[in-house]
Amino acid sequence: MNAPTGWTRLIGLIGLLILVVVLAHWIVRRKGGWGALRRRVVRELKTAARAFATPVRTELRHRRGLRVLGRLLRDAAGWTDAATALRRAAAARPDVRPYAALLGTDVVGVYAAHGHGESALPEPWARDAAEPRLWWISRADLGAAPETERDGEAPVLVCLGRSGTDAVLLDLTAVPPAVSVTGERRTARAVLQALAAQLDARLPAGRVVVGAGVHPRHDGPADVFERPGAGYAVSAEAPERNRPAGMRLLTLGVAHHSTLILEADGDGHLRLHGGPPALAVDALPLARVVSRLVHTLPPVAGDDGGSGPNPPKTLHALSADDDLVETGLPSTAMAVSATAPRPEPTPAPAAPAAAGPGDEDGDLAEPTAFGPAGVSAATARSSSS
Repeated sequence: MNAPTGWTRLIGLIGLLILVVVLAHWIVRRKGGWGALRRRVVRELKTAARAFATPVRTELRHRRGLRVLGRLLRDAAGWTDAATALRRAAAARPDVRPYAALLGTDVVGVYAAHGHGESALPEPWARDAAEPRLWWISRADLGAAPETERDGEAPVLVCLGRSGTDAVLLDLTAVPPAVSVTGERRTARAVLQALAAQLDARLPAGRVVVGAGVHPRHDGPADVFERPGAGYAVSAEAPERNRPAGMRLLTLGVAHHSTLILEADGDGHLRLHGGPPALAVDALPLARVVSRLVHTLPPVAGDDGGSGPNPPKTLHALSADDDLVETGLPSTAMAVSATAPRPEPTPAPAAPAAAGPGDEDGDLAEPTAFGPAGVSAATARSSSS
């Protein structure tokens, strides 16, 4: 007597299920067991979650950075207070050499190198509890800047990005005469463009020469050293020959001799070789903030070199190339002016008020050590791209 058709199918399905379970168990045991499978599944789920969360975190970080830098850099008094803090720290102790500042809403922090031992700055300065090279002072306690400049030069500050809720400002007169931006190519190029725009906007006409290739829509000279009268040169590649005496250089790739290395990564962070290891500079919002505020940046106080004390200059709005967009850096308009001598500069029309950002593979040179008596030489060249 034949078994009912329904029971035959049920027994067949149960046998197939048992076979599947046995095969699955055999495969899992060959792969390391159920514990290894569970760990692998958890790891894959975490990887997928990070992949979805990373763009959101990057966007939130970018918007937060726009608000922080926009609020601090649009305030001309902030630039003045940062320069004053650097000068006061240098005047307080002869063996202290300030080279960077953290500009906050109410305080200024000064990074200073010490000559021999750890010299303490007098009150109202307060040493940071975690970083012995960082000293804080209230902006209300700064007062007037000292009459005399360190080594006869006024601080020339450029913003590198932000650290938390503070803007990171670097004094180009207190670091090696060459600043090399290396690392991830697209991030490094965006940072170099932002530094060039700041220098060009803040220094007098004729003081800055921006070379060819720094920005695809800026036609600069192939040899940035052909204008030795300029105080600052910005180059898309490390020049083959040494810079002229008295000229400072900012370049992609490591320059000859004494240089400060700024290493960029693909996430928009900068690291200062030889600087404080705990200082993490977020440069992601820098290009966009500079492009919006470049017409409002205050001139460098005390720098009257070039053709005159901060004469009017014509700034050309330059669109970012596709390479910048691919990094996750904001698609931005960079401002880099033509720095050729102008016999009769024509005043530019008044710029409208800038919208606040919150509105809407070669070896690197050895890290350069900061010090009051000078810096160590870094003679290696970088071939990284």
